[in-house]
Amino acid sequence: MKKETEQLWASEKYTVMAKGYNFYKEVQGFMRDAQSNADYEKVTMLIAEVKEKPFERRALCNTLEHVWGYFKKSAEEVDKEHFFSLLKTLRESDAAYYEEMPYEIHLYLQYLLQKYPSEYLSRSSFIKN
Repeated sequence: MKKETEQLWASEKYTVMAKGYNFYKEVQGFMRDAQSNADYEKVTMLIAEVKEKPFERRALCNTLEHVWGYFKKSAEEVDKEHFFSLLKTLRESDAAYYEEMPYEIHLYLQYLLQKYPSEYLSRSSFIKN
């Protein structure tokens, strides 16, 4: 149960972070303290609950900046400019919450991952879904 939960957390951590940093810290704390199967089941349930929540704009922007870190050293300037243009548009949006990640930025993340592969990010539900 421990290994499965660790793999789940690795694949869902950016999605959870983009829902709200407080959710991320909560799950991270439960993961750190988990010892029994019941603890790991609680983490799994908590991740499932958080995934049902909308994305919080501010948390989503911060998470996108964090994910950009995987691309920044290899990305061409044109890709960087486009990414930050999309991020600026999102930041300036009137919406405080999103049921889904805005399509254009999600599609662009998939493009970046294809152009600049990252094994770790390729396992993340944040980009794949």
